[in-house]
Amino acid sequence: MQEHPLSDDLTKLSQEDLDKKYGELMFRYHSARRMNMNPSVLHQLDILLQGYEYEKNRRIRQPDDGKRVVLDTDGDYKK
Repeated sequence: MQEHPLSDDLTKLSQEDLDKKYGELMFRYHSARRMNMNPSVLHQLDILLQGYEYEKNRRIRQPDDGKRVVLDTDGDYKK
């Protein structure tokens, strides 16, 4: 994954802050598209968005506490 040089360290953000900043960036990206901004501006916003998406997906795959997550859908899981 390509990182944007002006991006903050996303691993230090809380989940709430990460979601909020991602939403703000999506709004800016779509606004820039509607205004037919320079393609290089859209590309820079896209790189930033990819970084946020990567961090969101990383957190989903790897919980912070390091504990194994078990989804017991049928109720027969035994420790």
